[in-house]
Amino acid sequence: MMLRMLFPLGLFFALFLIQCGSPSPQAPTEDIQPWDAKLKPHLAEAFKWSFPETSWNPKSAQEALDAVDRWRKGLASQDMSRVNQGEWRLEGPTNIGGRLNFLRPTPGLNGDWWAGSASGGLWHTENFGETWVWANEDMPQLACGDLAFHPTNATVMWLATGDPQISSFPRLGGGVFKSVDGGQTWSPDGLDSLGIVSRLITLPIGGDPWLFAGTMGNPAIPGSNRGLFCRPIQGEASDWTQVLLPSDSAGVTDVVGIETTNLGGVILAAAWQRTRTSTHSVVTGGDCRIHRSLDGGESWDVLPNPWGEGVRGRIGFTVHDATVWALVVGENHQLDNIYKTEDGGETWSAVIPEDAVPENALGGFGWYFSKIRVNPFNPNDLTILGVELHNSLDGGLTWNLMNPEWWTYEVHADKHDLIWINANEAIIATDGGAYRTTNHGSTWEDIESLPNSQFYRVTWNPHNPGKYTAGAQDNGTTTGSFEAMNEWTRDLGGDGFTAAYHPTNAALRYAEYQYGNMRFSPTFPDEEPQWQSWMNGIPDDARVWWDAPYMLHPANPDQAWCGAQQAYKMENAPYGIWTPASSDLTANMEPGLQWRTITALAGSPNDEDVVAAGTSDGRVWLTANGGAFWQELSEGLPGQFVTDLVFHPQFPDTLVCTVSGYRNAAYTPHIFKRSLNAGSAGWISAAGNLPHHPINHVEVLRDSVWAVASDAGVYWTTNAGTHWEPVGNLPPIPVYDLAVDTLTGRLVAGTFAQSIWSFPLDSLLPEEAVNPPNNVASLISEDPVWRVIPNPASESIRLQGPDDTNLMSIVVRNAQGQLIHQVSVGGVPPVLHVADWSPGIYMVTCHASEAPPASVRFVKN
Repeated sequence: MMLRMLFPLGLFFALFLIQCGSPSPQAPTEDIQPWDAKLKPHLAEAFKWSFPETSWNPKSAQEALDAVDRWRKGLASQDMSRVNQGEWRLEGPTNIGGRLNFLRPTPGLNGDWWAGSASGGLWHTENFGETWVWANEDMPQLACGDLAFHPTNATVMWLATGDPQISSFPRLGGGVFKSVDGGQTWSPDGLDSLGIVSRLITLPIGGDPWLFAGTMGNPAIPGSNRGLFCRPIQGEASDWTQVLLPSDSAGVTDVVGIETTNLGGVILAAAWQRTRTSTHSVVTGGDCRIHRSLDGGESWDVLPNPWGEGVRGRIGFTVHDATVWALVVGENHQLDNIYKTEDGGETWSAVIPEDAVPENALGGFGWYFSKIRVNPFNPNDLTILGVELHNSLDGGLTWNLMNPEWWTYEVHADKHDLIWINANEAIIATDGGAYRTTNHGSTWEDIESLPNSQFYRVTWNPHNPGKYTAGAQDNGTTTGSFEAMNEWTRDLGGDGFTAAYHPTNAALRYAEYQYGNMRFSPTFPDEEPQWQSWMNGIPDDARVWWDAPYMLHPANPDQAWCGAQQAYKMENAPYGIWTPASSDLTANMEPGLQWRTITALAGSPNDEDVVAAGTSDGRVWLTANGGAFWQELSEGLPGQFVTDLVFHPQFPDTLVCTVSGYRNAAYTPHIFKRSLNAGSAGWISAAGNLPHHPINHVEVLRDSVWAVASDAGVYWTTNAGTHWEPVGNLPPIPVYDLAVDTLTGRLVAGTFAQSIWSFPLDSLLPEEAVNPPNNVASLISEDPVWRVIPNPASESIRLQGPDDTNLMSIVVRNAQGQLIHQVSVGGVPPVLHVADWSPGIYMVTCHASEAPPASVRFVKN
């Protein structure tokens, strides 16, 4: 079991920005309306999962995750033949943050708060955010929607799972979970087939407390698993009853209850018409209405629309005594208005004068927010939650910003919850974590130190051992390590993706943000980056993937490659010009033309002319002459999204490929290998017994020792794919990328839920480890089997070993694990000429008959 984790609060660092005019991409395409551009990355994810189908079913995704969890637990209960002894270590960051859907204070406890992450679990602090504890590590569903407390016993609470913001790639939940010990342990409490549980609230009905749950069901499939459910608080998980179904395409996102003088007890429920597949999105409609019950939820009426005629979108409530305010999202996905009722919904009045509606308050994607809050200590103090916080102190007549503009990153963009602690103190949940003000928004403090950032890519720095650089969703490119988890630096803005360091030039690094916007910086690791454009030669109309691939060729790091719909190559990188190195390698056809791009690139470790490319529509290509001619290798592959390609470092004529999608079988894990020798067999599956979930990345650590990143954790094999097991105790969370840090001996995982973790490589590899030491003094062991003479060396080296050893072969790798030299030997160690090798640390592995492989390290001056 993963131990509960405690994280200290650190300083909030200034964040560097790219030149852009909004907090998220705003480039609509033929499949995306401008209002939907906020979550275009999730559309890309939906394409990755479903292609070549036109839609996907999130319910089957959740069922697959549940099956993975059962598979892992079953495997752990067996007497395994081999065990990877090691623990995952959190590297961070904890100060960059990720999306929080809600914050909840524990009733009666000052500074005791709960934070629900969009994909990274439930977190708890007892000291105003100074330290946080992960509260539901045993739960397979980590997308959190809401939290409710027993009205008289705060140690009893209920957690709603699933992501109520419903992006194009919605994370479904496993229903409602209950804790009776203050969040220490949790057990299922029903509604497990309801997809997304968006709202939980307790209400007194007939003198007894009842629990109400608003659900959005499965957004991809219309059906009856939406609406409002309730049961007595003292009831069982089987006692839930559906009391309201707005329609088969509309669920319930908000519920309030009030006591009125004219009607008695009143319950109001906000219905949201929401459908989301990979090709179809509905966020407004005639079913976006307010429903009312006057008999404790037994019967319901649809109220006349407060706005009158016309179609609207998502609706959010706030309440003070018997007054209810309803924020209504317009058909244009901006704020329509706020409507107030003081008589239980009999009459409504618009709060904001027509000419005073805050401009662009919801950023053009109001369905992502739809929240309003009233200060319980001042009913004239209203706040609209959107990209910014818009606040009114006169009941809605005039409005002002309550936070610094989002682009200063003093407070992150996109606000999802606000809780008032007292008249001037509040906490908010954003796409970048949690913040606190004690002076009504004049200043804000970053209060969450949570590892819930969502990372696309991760790499390691060969010139700064133990430091990792990674690209995060909505949180740019960032660098740091476990030694200062709360002090990761913000290197580049936007959405972060692939970062790279030149292996021999410490003063050259690369990064990118969305749609392949590549940058380079001629600065050393301890210097602030000075980013320059690296786009010379890429046409403006190139079709580029959201997470566009580029690479420094492993056989020549001064030669770079990148992919759009065609491959581009640059000599003398980064100071050359990108030139086309292929024609369009995709199928170049509808549907989904905008998404048909190159998604994976790989270079041979010993030949700069050999490159492989994979595409989003399932094609794989190989060039052996630097792009002059390409051979298609797609036959035998499933025709789905190519997530990764790698040349086997020990056998460069072997190519390994991973593919994502579920056309052949639900969430089949696809990993293939093939020899590139003429006349050899085609692709051979190496998926073995991998649990059924898509594979995102593969690392070949040694001949038969591989590791893969999947949407349900990290797995490894010691026999090239026949048998797989989980790596350590990492939970089944989405992991998009892996990196192999050969300097410090760590396997590094970039997760899309809980930041970056690393695992000791010596727990996975045979004794000939890949990690060279970090200093020259430890290069030579006291009693090595083989010695390198001289060491350090500048011109040539020779090996000296046991007289009775029959040396068969020699393999040399650099500090990055790349193959530098390989030679068969007839028993007599040869002289190796190293004058042309780059300065640095190398490892020589000697293979002899009747003896295990032995490694020795040396330094090239």
